[in-house]
Amino acid sequence: MPHRPAPSAPRRSSATPALALLFVACLLAACGSAGDESNSPAPTAPRSALTLEDQGPIFARVETDRGVFRFVLRTDRAPVSCANFVNLVDRGFFDGLDFYRHSRVIRQVGNPYNDDGLRFTPGYTIAPEFAADLRFDRGGLVAMSRLGDEATAMVRPNEFFVTTKPQSERFTFKYPVFGEVVEGMEVVLAIEPDETVRSIVIEGDAAPLRAVHADLIEQWNERLDAAPDPRR
Repeated sequence: MPHRPAPSAPRRSSATPALALLFVACLLAACGSAGDESNSPAPTAPRSALTLEDQGPIFARVETDRGVFRFVLRTDRAPVSCANFVNLVDRGFFDGLDFYRHSRVIRQVGNPYNDDGLRFTPGYTIAPEFAADLRFDRGGLVAMSRLGDEATAMVRPNEFFVTTKPQSERFTFKYPVFGEVVEGMEVVLAIEPDETVRSIVIEGDAAPLRAVHADLIEQWNERLDAAPDPRR
């Protein structure tokens, strides 16, 4: 019987081991990167909301026809009054207004009509804020007028005055103080009737005050936008 050669084994592709090794390497790399978080950015804690405890000193720099005076805002004693004032300054409300009320004891501004017989109404009021240590026992106090003399009268939020000297106790707890002059008192004393506030600038970071009272500020601005301001 003739001899038949044994069948040869099938030829294996030389690429097979290489592909297998590549697959294993990729698998190991994927597993390693999944477990290695060293390159992942660390999670950041959510930033807490600003509070009045974050509020540092802020000042109002008031430029007048007679020069500049500065007063510190007492956010620790009258935060709502200060937030209202800062918002009006942000809007440029006082720029170009006259000290339409002038006497031996006060310099008052904030009425767009610049007329004591015709008063502007901004469409909102605020409650008076009083503090035992803010008394009219010295000059240079910055306060707000009210809609009446009764104890429940609300504040006229668009007007403020600066005192030139100590006042009688009848002023204390009647007109709410929200600031005190720290520089330029001689300018306040020199202001003449109907002289002008050229501009007011807030110095310092008032972001916490604005953030805490953001809802109120939004309401105030809606009312101010709808108010019949004679300058528009």
